[in-house]
Amino acid sequence: MNVNQHINHCYTTRNKEELERVKSVLETNKKEYDQFFEEYLELFDDQMNANMDQTAPVWKAYKEKYDAYTRINESLKMANYYLGMI
Repeated sequence: MNVNQHINHCYTTRNKEELERVKSVLETNKKEYDQFFEEYLELFDDQMNANMDQTAPVWKAYKEKYDAYTRINESLKMANYYLGMI
């Protein structure tokens, strides 16, 4: 079961405690990604200019992490929304 399905299940079963736990885990993961991006961009900023080939390994790694970060943000929004509905 993916995270969004789990959040939806918690909402439909009115399991507020589990939904709050999932939200806490998502917030922790988001903070870890924030830290990653801060350090990654500090290390590779000079290699990641706009004129650079977007298929370079530095960009590929960044995009993979950014996609995961986007999914976490979407799930966090969903969890917050459902918590407000319970």
